[in-house]
Amino acid sequence: MMLFSVAVQAIETEDTVHIDSLPLGKRLLNTVFKGADAVTNFFMGCDTNYVTPQKYEFTTQAELSYWHDFYRLSSSESGKSMTLQSGNSLVLGGYIYWSIFGYGHSINLGDIGKPQGETNGTGHRNVFVLNTARIIAEIYTFKSGKSARFTSISDVDLEGQDRTFTGLSSKCFGIDAQYIFNHRRYSWPAAFGENAVQRKSQGSWKLGFSYNHVTVTFNRNELSPYIAERIDTTLLFNKVSYKDYAISIGYGYNWAFRKNCILAVSVLPSIGYRQSDITEHNLDKAVLRNISTDVFFRTSLFWNNTKYFTGFVVDLHTYAYRERKFSLTNAYGTVKYILGFDFLKKKQYKGK
Repeated sequence: MMLFSVAVQAIETEDTVHIDSLPLGKRLLNTVFKGADAVTNFFMGCDTNYVTPQKYEFTTQAELSYWHDFYRLSSSESGKSMTLQSGNSLVLGGYIYWSIFGYGHSINLGDIGKPQGETNGTGHRNVFVLNTARIIAEIYTFKSGKSARFTSISDVDLEGQDRTFTGLSSKCFGIDAQYIFNHRRYSWPAAFGENAVQRKSQGSWKLGFSYNHVTVTFNRNELSPYIAERIDTTLLFNKVSYKDYAISIGYGYNWAFRKNCILAVSVLPSIGYRQSDITEHNLDKAVLRNISTDVFFRTSLFWNNTKYFTGFVVDLHTYAYRERKFSLTNAYGTVKYILGFDFLKKKQYKGK
């Protein structure tokens, strides 16, 4: 509303005599439309020598993605550690965008036809998106699966043993928002939102805020007898739940190496405040507060002619939990193939 008020004040000085001669209803309507245009330009305005803005009202896209999770747990008391990798997941999803707003949903293809509790990978994922030139934001939820595999355990020989573990699961609720400083010449939506096209190579610093609530559950009853008898008990827990509030400062660069094609890279290290709840036994719960550090890396390769687009996106994200006796690192990687198209051209672009 503040931005709208500023925009209205700016346009009221233009064509004063002409506007004052209109009926009150038309004057109000004229003010509303001009104010809306000013607000739109504030968020979406760009240098068209560098960026072609979205020309269509709606965008649809399909995604086929490959998910992989990694967990490392270590104990400072015993000096022992173990690592696990989740079952690989092939995920099919789709997005629908209206202007700057989007919604996406995806499901694990390996879960189809299986009863609840027997799935072995990333389950349902929901994403709500805001994509503008100046500000970008996501609200998302997702789950990582029931099936994992031990890759190493301190002082335990896993050669020839059953390494499967079906007692590991995690879920996450998150909010990410970023402000793009060089938003008139660098387009984050061109690299990852698919609703603009980068015409000339350009980069920008970014300032971000994120909130994540992550819960990781470890059901020790699912351990194989061989591992249960040999694993160090200081590595075992029932549940870790933590909330992160983080500020990030990073950089993104879009390389427009040929017409309609870009290679994009974005790196966002973050530092923040974390509140953690860890339950080592059914009734043993500790609440811890400390500083957190995370890194979010994203890269993409896209072709976009403003009507149709296709490309690949790679996401790597690391959550690190630390406390005096125990540490847990949960990292996940995603490789996506995206295919989509835009429709219903905006009024100002019709006939062009």
